Amino acid sequence: MNGSYQEDFITSLRQAGIANPVYGNYSALFEGFDHHLYTTIDTLGDASAVIFYNQSKNDPIALQLVNTNQCKVEGKYSAFGMVVHEYSGRNNRGEECARYVLRYELDTPREVIFSLPSIGIQKQLPTRGQFNFVGYSWGAVIAARSALYYANFQVKVDNLVLVGAPINASLLTAVRTHPKIKNVIVIDLGQHGDPIYAGMSDGELIEAVPTLGMQMVRGKGEGHFYYAVENGEGQTRRHLLARSLFQKGLR
Repeated sequence: MNGSYQEDFITSLRQAGIANPVYGNYSALFEGFDHHLYTTIDTLGDASAVIFYNQSKNDPIALQLVNTNQCKVEGKYSAFGMVVHEYSGRNNRGEECARYVLRYELDTPREVIFSLPSIGIQKQLPTRGQFNFVGYSWGAVIAARSALYYANFQVKVDNLVLVGAPINASLLTAVRTHPKIKNVIVIDLGQHGDPIYAGMSDGELIEAVPTLGMQMVRGKGEGHFYYAVENGEGQTRRHLLARSLFQKGLR
């Protein structure tokens, strides 16, 4: 949710025919003084905070190192914050589910207000036209949480676009099943070498850190940073993304 490419993407959205685009910023660890830091430091701070925000509000904050997406829960045993889940079946990668998985869970989910002002957007909610959220990387985490914030107040969200979203299965399910969020568009960047995908486990996210670090340092707009590169090629990519979103129904 930082970088000069944001303004270029706003221009691309407007040129594609999507009305009144604005962008915001939410800094998890450096809120209030993130604008005084180097972009790289703020980005690393947000990246390290992802696992505390990338699940549904109703799902306990948990560090789980095993991919159990789509596994069937056979039992749950807990004591002193340590929870053992018993699974069967196969996960979303077709791998046999681990029989027992240990999770550390907090009793109370993190309560954060994700209103427009809280993410640095001072405009009022639209009274006509569409109300959309588009988020990329850490921004996709915040976009999902913001969309749910308004949907829970019975505000219709027309489109939620998640690009390179490092969110857990519980948050992905929450936005896809909420009746007030009408359309969820997931754009994973695996074809460009991005190890991040919507619905991934924290274990997979941690495993991806070395790859993400190399992609970020090289600064060539590869993998997870496909749309973030700040050069002519990046402008073309963002323009094509904006056009594809218009074709998918954003206005």
